[in-house]
Amino acid sequence: MKASMQRWIFAAGLMGLCLPAYADPAPELISGNVQFMTNYIGRGLAQSVGNPSVEGELDINSGDGPYGGIEGTSTNWVNKVYPGDDVAVEVDMWAGWRQHLGPDWVVKAGVLRLQFPGDYVPQNPPTDEPNTTELFGFVAWRAYSLRWDWSYTNAFATPDSKGSWYLDASGSQTLPSGFSLIEHVGRKHETGSNPLTGLANDRNDYTDYKVGVVYTFTDALSLTLAHTWTTANPALYTLDGYFVGGHHTWLLLEKDF
Repeated sequence: MKASMQRWIFAAGLMGLCLPAYADPAPELISGNVQFMTNYIGRGLAQSVGNPSVEGELDINSGDGPYGGIEGTSTNWVNKVYPGDDVAVEVDMWAGWRQHLGPDWVVKAGVLRLQFPGDYVPQNPPTDEPNTTELFGFVAWRAYSLRWDWSYTNAFATPDSKGSWYLDASGSQTLPSGFSLIEHVGRKHETGSNPLTGLANDRNDYTDYKVGVVYTFTDALSLTLAHTWTTANPALYTLDGYFVGGHHTWLLLEKDF
């Protein structure tokens, strides 16, 4: 698997909607969640390489105005791509502005930092750590959303990849008896070319899909059964014989607080 495998992870900047501002009736200063996953799927790729994963998230201000948050997720794809590295967690930090526009619309914009703390060893050829900074924009209407993330830095240690982006379109529909249906389609595009090989980074592009069913036990506890797959090239997205961009069915248990 080539080092160019490591790009993924979270908005379309449609901030010009002429709708009246709408105040969140009950914003919370601090909120968050804990998730237990049988496989950590991020942007269509199995970032825990088929292993269980746990995530914890803390959010500041669920209402309008400035907001931020941090989450940590156990992962091991870096160790697979770069033998000798010891990186067991991904830490995402974000800050931005959120605004409700009427009862049905929400827009957000901000900056996202994806950090992979751990121990790194020299590689041949040399490579940067996969830490990445993205700018994002987001717009949602009811249960449907569109998000665009644009790399301000090189994306996940891929050389000459500044300006790469990921587009996420998602939706959900309420079903009877506490169930809901969710769906997602995403598109990843990489810019630039590898200065050592001359190969264009867009050979790493792919489209990913997700369908799933969510059962809500209470307002704060839910279980998701989802299936994901991508159009990624198996030659570029296979680690130790495991196609991280292939068809994956997985469970996610979430507890909100």
